[in-house]
Amino acid sequence: MVWPALTVLPGRILAPLLLAGFALIGAALNYVIQVQEFRDQVASEQRRRLTEILNFEQNRLEIQIGLASRFHLSRIVASMGLRSALTNALLVDANGQVVGAMLRARLHRPLTDAIASEAPAVRAGLLAIASSRGKGIEIVEPHGDFALVGRVAIRPDMTLIVRNDLGIPLALRAAAGHQELWRETALILLFTAALAILLHVLWFSRTARLTQAVAAIGEGRFDTRSGLAGRDELGQIGRALDRMADDLRTRQANLEQLSTLIDHSPVVAIEWRNAAGLPVTYVSDSVRQWGYTPEELLSGAVRYRDLIHPEDRPRLRTALVSHLAGGPDDYRGEHRVRHVSGQWIWLDGRTWLSRDASGRVTHVRSVLLDVTSLKKTEAALLRLNATLEARVDERTGQLEAANRELESFSYAISHDLKAPLRGIDGYSQILLEDYRDRLDDEGRQFLANIRRGVAQMHELIEDLLAYAHIERSVPQPEPVSLQQLVDEVLDSYAHEISALGAKIDVDVRTPELSVDRNGLALALRNLVGNALKFSRDAAPPRIAISSREEAGAVRLEVRDNGIGFDMKYHDRIFGIFQRLHRADDYPGTGVGLALVRKAIERMGGTVRAESEPGKGATFLVEFPL
Repeated sequence: MVWPALTVLPGRILAPLLLAGFALIGAALNYVIQVQEFRDQVASEQRRRLTEILNFEQNRLEIQIGLASRFHLSRIVASMGLRSALTNALLVDANGQVVGAMLRARLHRPLTDAIASEAPAVRAGLLAIASSRGKGIEIVEPHGDFALVGRVAIRPDMTLIVRNDLGIPLALRAAAGHQELWRETALILLFTAALAILLHVLWFSRTARLTQAVAAIGEGRFDTRSGLAGRDELGQIGRALDRMADDLRTRQANLEQLSTLIDHSPVVAIEWRNAAGLPVTYVSDSVRQWGYTPEELLSGAVRYRDLIHPEDRPRLRTALVSHLAGGPDDYRGEHRVRHVSGQWIWLDGRTWLSRDASGRVTHVRSVLLDVTSLKKTEAALLRLNATLEARVDERTGQLEAANRELESFSYAISHDLKAPLRGIDGYSQILLEDYRDRLDDEGRQFLANIRRGVAQMHELIEDLLAYAHIERSVPQPEPVSLQQLVDEVLDSYAHEISALGAKIDVDVRTPELSVDRNGLALALRNLVGNALKFSRDAAPPRIAISSREEAGAVRLEVRDNGIGFDMKYHDRIFGIFQRLHRADDYPGTGVGLALVRKAIERMGGTVRAESEPGKGATFLVEFPL
C-alpha cells in the first residue's frame, strides 16, 4: 500500500515532496492541455489558411484553363510546393489522370498510381477527398493523419486536391510555447517551494515542538509544556496537551501519594490476572510486613495461593469461581496466610473484579488488612464474656437476695418502726388530754413538740419507703389520661387549696400519655404539694398546670407564684434530704423532689426547674414521644 509507506516519512519532508509532486503533475497536465490547445489553434489557423489558398489557386487555375495553357496549369500546381506545410497538390481531370502536380513524376498518371508511395493514412485521405462531388471548397481532417486535405472544383471536369501537414505548424507553435510553458512550470515550482517554507515556519516547526512535547509526556515527564500559542488547530491542540499534562501531573502526584500511603499502611494491595495460576501483576510494598518482597510475588518465586491456610483454600476457591461466574463483583471475606516466620495471620480482604466489554473478568484486585490482633481480642472477649455471664448470674442472684433483704427491711421499717411511733403519739395524746391540768405551759409545749416530731418521723418513713419502692419497681407504661390524672391529684389537695384560697389554672393539651400511672401521679402530687407549700404567703397563691407537644416531646409544666429560689441551687433541690429553708418555716422531709426526679427518670423522662428568688418557680417535665 502507498499510503502506509508515505506515513513513514516525517511530515516536514513528506509535505514538500507531495507539494513538488503535485506541482510536477500540474505542470504535466498543463503541458498536455496546452499541446491540445496548440493542436486546436493550429488546425483552425491552417483550415482558414488552406481555404484562402484554395480560393486563390482556384482563380488562377480557372484563368489558365480559359487560356487553354496546360503548361501553365502544371507550373501553377508545381509552384504550390513553395507554400509551407503543403505536402501534396494534385490537379486531376475527369478521367482521374493527374494533369498537375508538385512532383513531375506524378504527371499524366492515374491518381491512385501517383500517390501509391504515400503513407496509407495519407493515401486514404487523398482518395477520400478526391471521390467527393461537392461544388465548393471542401476541407476535412482525415482519420489517422494529422493533416488537412481539401479539394476545390476548377471546372466540372477538373479538381484540385491538396494536403496540408499540421505537424510542421504545430512544431513551430509548440517551439514558441515551450518557453512560456517552462516559465509557468518554474513559477509553480517556486510557489510550491515558498509554500513549503511557509508551512515549515508556521506549521511543521510547531508540529515538531508538539511532537517532542507529546513524546516527553509519554515518557512520564509531566512538567513538559508545548508552549504553542495561536488560535489555529495546533494552538488548540497545544493548549489541550498542556491541560492534559497538568491533569496527569496532578494524578501522578495523587497516585504517588496514595502508593506511599499504602506502602506505609497496614493494608496490602494486590492484583491478579485472570489466567492460569492467577499470576500476580501488582502488589504494594507493604507486603514486606508479612516477611515477603513484592519481587518474590511478582516473579512467581512465592505463589500467593501457597501462602493460604489449607483449611481456607477450598472456601476461597469456591467463592472466587462463584463470583467469576455470576457476581457480585465486590465482596468481602477473611482467610489466613502464612507469615515468613511460619505463623498464621488473619486477613480481612475486600475483593472486586474487573471485566472487559464482553463481561469477561480480566483482573482480580484485593486490599488485605491484618486482623490477627483483632481475632485474638475477639477470642479473649469470648472467654471474658463467658466469665462475665457466670459473674452476672452470680451477681444477679446476689441482687435478688439483696432485694429480698431490702423488702424485708422495708417491711420491718413499716411495721417495727411505725409501732413505737404510734405508741409515743398515743401516749403523748393521752397526757395532753387527761393530764393537761397537771402540766404547766412548758410541759404542754414539750408534749406538742414530741407529737410534731413523731409526725415528721412518720412522714419521713413514708417518704423513704416510697423512694425505695420506686428504686426497685419496674415502670409499667400504659395510656394515661393526663387531664383525668391532674384532676385526681388536685382533688387530693382540695382541702389545702380551699384553705389557702389558691387559684388553680389547668391547660392540658395532651389527651393521653404512655407512662407509668403511679409514678407520674406520685411526681404530680409532690410538685403540686411543693407549689402550695411555697406559695402560701402569696395573695392569692396561683398554680398553673399545663401540657403541650413540641420538638418531638410532651412538656408538662407546674408553675407557682411562691418564694422561688436561686438557680445556683438547682441541682441541690433534687437531692435526697436537701433543703433550702428551715423546717420550722416550711416543714418537709427533703425527699419530695428526689422522689419526683427518680420517678420521672425511671419512666425515661427529664425534670428541671426555672426560678428567681421572689418570682415563683416553674417545674418542667418532658417525655419523648
